[in-house]
Amino acid sequence: MAGPPIGDVRAWLQVPSTTLTDPQLQQVVDAETLLQARACRVPDDGTLTPDLVQAIYRRVGREVAVRGVPLGLLGADAEYGPSRLSRWDAEIDRLEGPNRRVVFG
Repeated sequence: MAGPPIGDVRAWLQVPSTTLTDPQLQQVVDAETLLQARACRVPDDGTLTPDLVQAIYRRVGREVAVRGVPLGLLGADAEYGPSRLSRWDAEIDRLEGPNRRVVFG
């Protein structure tokens, strides 16, 4: 299954190639597409539906954004200390939810 074209992803993210090279961005797109394919049902022909494409954009955007937060910790509250980045993204869940694989134990 192939993810969306790099040009489309870069346009959606609005990240210049000087910040993130095409090979770096391709690696992120490939990884997020694979993770999505493991979690969601995709059509047999591998063509992503519009909701899954939007979820890929969001997944890639999230990955690119958190690269600047290597330990996953944000700020330092005087009372509680630093807080962790959330592992859950409501928009990704909304877009992928109807396509999620159901695993029966």
